[in-house]
Amino acid sequence: MENTAGPGESPDKPDALRLVLQPLFTVIAASCLLVLIGWTGEVGVWQHRVTTLTGVAFALERGRVFWNTMPRGKERVRLASHAVLAGCVMVVSLALILRHAAGAGDGAIGGHVFIQLAVILSGLASMIHHQTRLTARTFHPGIMLMGSFLFIIVCGGLLLKMPRCVVPGATCSWLDAFFTSTSAVCVTGLAVQNTAAFFSHTGQIIILMLIQVGGLGIMTLSFFAAVILFEGLSLHDRLLVGKIIQDNRLSRIGRTLTFVVIMTFVCEGLGAMVLFVSMDGIPEFRERVFHAVFHSISAFCNAGFSTFPNGLADEVAHGNRAWQICIMALIVIGGLGSLVNEDLTNWIVSKVRHRRGSEGPRLRLRVHTRLVLLVTGILIVGGAVAIMVTEYFWWNGPENGGCVITALFHSVTARTAGFNTVPMTRIGPLTVQILMVLMFIGGSPGGTAGGIRTTVVALGLAHLWGQLRMRGGGTVAFNRIIPRETGSQALGLLVLGGIWLGANLVIFQVLQKGSGISETALLFELISAFATVGLSLDLTPSITDGGKMLLIMNMFVGRIGLLTVMATLVRPDPRPASGRPTEEILLT
Repeated sequence: MENTAGPGESPDKPDALRLVLQPLFTVIAASCLLVLIGWTGEVGVWQHRVTTLTGVAFALERGRVFWNTMPRGKERVRLASHAVLAGCVMVVSLALILRHAAGAGDGAIGGHVFIQLAVILSGLASMIHHQTRLTARTFHPGIMLMGSFLFIIVCGGLLLKMPRCVVPGATCSWLDAFFTSTSAVCVTGLAVQNTAAFFSHTGQIIILMLIQVGGLGIMTLSFFAAVILFEGLSLHDRLLVGKIIQDNRLSRIGRTLTFVVIMTFVCEGLGAMVLFVSMDGIPEFRERVFHAVFHSISAFCNAGFSTFPNGLADEVAHGNRAWQICIMALIVIGGLGSLVNEDLTNWIVSKVRHRRGSEGPRLRLRVHTRLVLLVTGILIVGGAVAIMVTEYFWWNGPENGGCVITALFHSVTARTAGFNTVPMTRIGPLTVQILMVLMFIGGSPGGTAGGIRTTVVALGLAHLWGQLRMRGGGTVAFNRIIPRETGSQALGLLVLGGIWLGANLVIFQVLQKGSGISETALLFELISAFATVGLSLDLTPSITDGGKMLLIMNMFVGRIGLLTVMATLVRPDPRPASGRPTEEILLT
């Protein structure tokens, strides 16, 4: 925690009182807020007293800290926002106390929520400011990434267990709560309970927050706040964030981080407006806004959760082509990856400037961007054509708005999101096989999508083809040579992904022994979890507890990345490979 000093004291002298009070106020405020949202739904006498007393004490403590930092200008400027917030909290707290003394009751939920959120916000801001004390430790980036996602999942599971998160009369088990939390944080979309019918608006809002935080990542959000609100990132932080968002350009980490967060919120906002305008069948304004915002965030983060009972196959969205096109656009943009989106944006801006006669460098799309766009286009078009043939020429499959847009939507959603516009139990058996291939490939690196990734499949197959042709050196792509090691790693990931799914399928079959579920349905569910897609043949609610735990592990590993998990858990071999005799092994 940060240090303060009173007038005449050493600036580096620890302030023990401050080390205790601010975290204490934050915990008390968070507890009161959770009780209000998840249990009572109204302000009682004890909640009123605890909240107002905490607000007054918080304001006095922030004022004391601000006064003690007067000799230090930079620190005082940073704490000015806390002081202003503390002043507002003091005013609201005194107003609530006077209101209660006048016999007006303990209501005014808005005032109590304001005090609680203000105290929590101040505490979080201080934590973010001092996060370098944690990140400066020599933690493996994979451990930081896995730990952050695990922390969100646990918090989400605890929140979803609150009574007011489900509809009256329903009870959410611990396993179902953590399964739903994992599915939301890992932006998968598999659901053991119907999101629209089982969870209340409170539960749906918590799921939406988990999707948003899981899509961006808590480390990305916290480091973004450090860039915007405070001094920026240290070199160690830049190295850590670069590995998390898969960008090795250290000088641009702060800019890339800002672009990722701003682009996410802009795309989600525009998508929500389009969905709101094109929504039919829901006349109530606030309900339309909620559905539009929920589906926009869920689509961009490639989560696949829906607040409609039957997903996009529901009567409200049935035949709505504008909805399907908007959802597809959000899925594709979110699945391309932050580096591709940033590269495309800079390239487009450069082209526009040159057409207007402005001076500046002529930017060229990176090979990574070109490869991602090419493979994504091939998979979308090729997948749609294959689904058209298997589902509507060889099978009398269901459609929503026409067979063309239904096939195109399936091709897009199968690789990343998991939305369904038709009942999945009615699709043809060959279409199921195609969807499994698309799910296994997944989206692109650096995005919210899962799967093996488009670049891994492209480079792995290209490397294999080069090996079959006995061609040395690396793979040539867009007049550039891709290092041989990259191709070998991509091919290794393909093999590793197949081994992982094969081993998990055997375990899944053992856990579901005697259930009568076909091997194809189990494999479909397993790939959907590992690739964080969320499509299901209506199998998820009937899975055993052991099967649910297996799917939770696969969703977690799929969101983090199989290579990241293996590189984090497997200790590298320090022994050098050189200095040993060479001997050939027969392969054929």
